[in-house]
Amino acid sequence: MAVQYQASELAKYEDPWPTSTEEIKGMAEWFAGGDEYLAVCLKATGKFIGLIAINRRGEQEERMHNLGYVFHPAYHGQGYATEGCRAVMNYVFGQLAADSILTGTHPANKPSVALLKRLGLKEVARGEFSISREEWLASERKAAQAQPSSDGGEV
Repeated sequence: MAVQYQASELAKYEDPWPTSTEEIKGMAEWFAGGDEYLAVCLKATGKFIGLIAINRRGEQEERMHNLGYVFHPAYHGQGYATEGCRAVMNYVFGQLAADSILTGTHPANKPSVALLKRLGLKEVARGEFSISREEWLASERKAAQAQPSSDGGEV
């Protein structure tokens, strides 16, 4: 995935990824050694297609978390990042009781900006996006109310 991503158009917005087998193995071991990095795999096949990172921002800001993500280019635009990030955000706000999530992306990285906006994050500074726990919970309640009931009719 690292080699494919590095060759993609979006790589220009990120630091270079390792490309040698040894560097990639080291990076994979580093990711696997913590609980901040989550592998995203296809349900049907178990194929690894990306990762989502969520980590606390500093000792004093334990209840603020940073969100990051990267997906294999072949799986862009199919909703996997939206679905995965939404699940992680539900966990962070629900189980970890985070106060907010903050993340950043290069302003010219239009797919990433669109993803963050789709998730309800607001741009608070150039290329910096945030959402509070209250904003997230309100948006999830609104989305749940918009879902049709199980009998096929709307509530």
